[in-house]
Amino acid sequence: MKVFVFLLSSATVIMSNCIDLECPIVATKNGLVEGTQEFSEMGKVYYAFKGIPFAKPPIGERRFKPPERPDNWTDIYLAKENAAHCLQKNYLFRHPKVEGSEDCLYLNVYTPQIRPSIRRDSSSKKPLPVMVFIHWGGFFCGYSDSDYLGPQYFMDKRVLLVTFNYRLGVLGFFSTNDDASPGNYGLKDQVMALQWVQENIENFGGNKDKVTIFGQSAGASSVHYHMLSPLSRDLFHQGISESGTALALWAQPNPDNQALIAVAQATIVGCPDPKNSTAVVECLRKVDGEILVESGDKFKTFAIDPLNVYGPAIEKKTVKNPYPFITEHPIKYIKCKQFHQGPWIVGINNEEGLLRSAALIRQSETREALNNSFDSIMMNLMGLILSIDKEKIPGVWSKIKDFYLEGGHEIDVSNFYTLKGFTDMYSDRAFSYSVYQAALFHNFQGHENMWFYNFNYSGQYSYAQVWAATDEDVAGFYWGVSHSDELLYLFQTPALFPHLENPNDKIMVNNMLNLWTNFARTGDPTPVRSQRRWLKMSPKDSPTKNFRYLNIHGSHRESCPPKFEMREGLNRDRYAFWENLPLHENIPDLDQAT
Repeated sequence: MKVFVFLLSSATVIMSNCIDLECPIVATKNGLVEGTQEFSEMGKVYYAFKGIPFAKPPIGERRFKPPERPDNWTDIYLAKENAAHCLQKNYLFRHPKVEGSEDCLYLNVYTPQIRPSIRRDSSSKKPLPVMVFIHWGGFFCGYSDSDYLGPQYFMDKRVLLVTFNYRLGVLGFFSTNDDASPGNYGLKDQVMALQWVQENIENFGGNKDKVTIFGQSAGASSVHYHMLSPLSRDLFHQGISESGTALALWAQPNPDNQALIAVAQATIVGCPDPKNSTAVVECLRKVDGEILVESGDKFKTFAIDPLNVYGPAIEKKTVKNPYPFITEHPIKYIKCKQFHQGPWIVGINNEEGLLRSAALIRQSETREALNNSFDSIMMNLMGLILSIDKEKIPGVWSKIKDFYLEGGHEIDVSNFYTLKGFTDMYSDRAFSYSVYQAALFHNFQGHENMWFYNFNYSGQYSYAQVWAATDEDVAGFYWGVSHSDELLYLFQTPALFPHLENPNDKIMVNNMLNLWTNFARTGDPTPVRSQRRWLKMSPKDSPTKNFRYLNIHGSHRESCPPKFEMREGLNRDRYAFWENLPLHENIPDLDQAT
């Protein structure tokens, strides 16, 4: 996406047709960019700059390589429209199809004020705290544009917001475990976006010395990875991880599995020498990007599972790969206390597992197929082969069924408790337990300024309605508070949901924005003068594993307004169950962790 206006002859026309800053122009290291004037939820003016390139297009020979800085331009770059998504197939939506472009490394800047020296109504306003959001999508899909991440709520809180694309799936995370394709290209794209922020954000009215990175799901795991990676630790100051960390099963590096995937990928698209990594990469560079992404279908073993085929990789530092993103497993970095010590908010939603359970329960054809071979399919869907020695899998699965499903061998739609148990099982395996592990381990290792939350507010709309990908219903099925639901109260999402009109939902928007933007401004979600205090995790919590957290609950019903209460011992029985299973990724007892 390259849109320019000739600088000399056209600039006069632009300015003469614009009233005040309706067409704001800002200087970046690469050249001038022109944005638009827009309006926040409360009708306040802000300035939007959409689709600014922060790297060269990763196409041709730049496929499977780290991002490169963009070329400079001499004309005014028109940053007025959303850029293309990164090439992907979003299996979470109905009727998934390949969409987007490989030429996708663009970012968006939204700001209530532009640098005073640039403004015609120049004032002495202080630079704004900067919030950089990393989008969701399991490293295989996701969007950064204003149709999915509308900035209007944030613009009422006087912060500067940045969103951006990064490479996804095979194009973003293909790894051969050697110099041919070390991997982590999507994460390195994120690093380059953060570098761009450091170099340019002051001209947009932002404070480069007060940068908060925050993300959801894969974006939340990315935040955690940036806390660990030497490439990015110095590019931000604090973070928020919503429903994901680097310890999530789908986010942890697995070199053995990655090697198998690389061979399988090469075989699927017909590369002649699938075990020769150099030849494989040369072959894959020549395959049409859409065909490469579409080939992800071949990795599915049941319905759209496994969702995550590609993800972060452990790299080797070599002459050809001098700047690896990570060279050790995340647990090793935490054990050695090699992590960003800045403030960190981390938390989960109450029914994270609705991301998959909603579809598996509500789609009758899928549910019937699952029930016909329940045990064998579920052992696969739970990814037990990644965590447990093969011979132990049946015994461990039997324990999981007993704990969550009352020992059942199918999804019984007439039993509320097994339906809820099925969702809880997915919640804990895919999200909640690993978030708990990461928070507890960081706390034990002396990470002082940490806050934990559980989001349990049930609004008028839910992402579970999206994840179900069907209009079929099941009597008595409890929707709950799904993976991604907190995003409804941070961003406007016109691509998926109507504008929020429910009074309680609006209260939740204001409360969530206050917590997140207070944190961006002060490093504390509830500064000293706040009426309610969100207490930090305490080092005393680690030995008992009974840490305190903020419970955010209520509903859109008039009788259940939003509430924020401190509690302790979140899901303690469920997490203790997983701690006692023979999982490879389980962290040793904390008294042995160092």
